[in-house]
Amino acid sequence: MTSEGFRIEVSSRFEGWWRYNAALMCGCFDAAEERIGFASASSDIADAGANLKEPPTGTVPDRAVVLTTEPCDHLVLYIYIIPHTLPTGNDIDTPRPFDIDVAISFGGKRISKTVYKINQWSGASIEMRVEKGK
Repeated sequence: MTSEGFRIEVSSRFEGWWRYNAALMCGCFDAAEERIGFASASSDIADAGANLKEPPTGTVPDRAVVLTTEPCDHLVLYIYIIPHTLPTGNDIDTPRPFDIDVAISFGGKRISKTVYKINQWSGASIEMRVEKGK
């Protein structure tokens, strides 16, 4: 059994990042594929459908959502990017996808950093298996 856990950080430099709630959830597994734990983290700005005109007071533009796990061999991670305020206008082709950065560390050492494109209208659901050596 390993004595170290994972750290997952999701962030974005997109100026409209405040329009999205973000949730991370994962099942933690041992080398025998047995689930030994569960971890979650979220950053909620507003309820879905809020359609805010501007970010709420105190919203940090470059916020990050961080999930840390108990010691485990690998995990199955789910990332949900959920819009609470849709882009303005009715032209669905105008708002271009934006980037989120997903940085993953194990035992304090970065093992990956991946950029995902997020549709401004629908958000995203991302599933991935994360292993300590990859």
